[in-house]
Amino acid sequence: MPARTPAEAVQAYRASISRVLSCLTTAHVDVGGGYAPSAAPHALIMAGNDAVALRGASRLTLAVSEHYTITEDSDAGWQVHRAAYFYAIGLHDTGELLAYHWHPRGKSPVVDPHLHVRANIQLGERWLGKVHLPTGAIELEDIVSLAVNELAVEPLREDWELLLHENRA
Repeated sequence: MPARTPAEAVQAYRASISRVLSCLTTAHVDVGGGYAPSAAPHALIMAGNDAVALRGASRLTLAVSEHYTITEDSDAGWQVHRAAYFYAIGLHDTGELLAYHWHPRGKSPVVDPHLHVRANIQLGERWLGKVHLPTGAIELEDIVSLAVNELAVEPLREDWELLLHENRA
């Protein structure tokens, strides 16, 4: 159903992100005051931009933020479009292990989706942890699935797979 107002579109977007994150955390998702179209993207931030602890023996954390824009389409009504993302999985006391980024605006010359891995390995003059490993677009659902299926995070919901499937559709 098309959103009738920008605020309605933003609330639907926030609700969708909150629903996906509910598989792993009860952390609050905030959109600040970004309810109107703007030349600059607005920010969506989980847990005040702090990493939150995830359930499981590995003591992993998750940090999530996105930037979004709001546009009006004559046929589809008001819509929110993701304009950047920053997803990080880390260790509780050590920091980020995997950081998925896409930031087409900003200071970095790397504008395509990429991954940073925490690795203390030197490759010539560069450290692997500073390399931008290309990924293609990553969805928040991919991060949740990775955490549960590959990194032994315990989901908070039994229906997490169904929820991710529905949200992708």
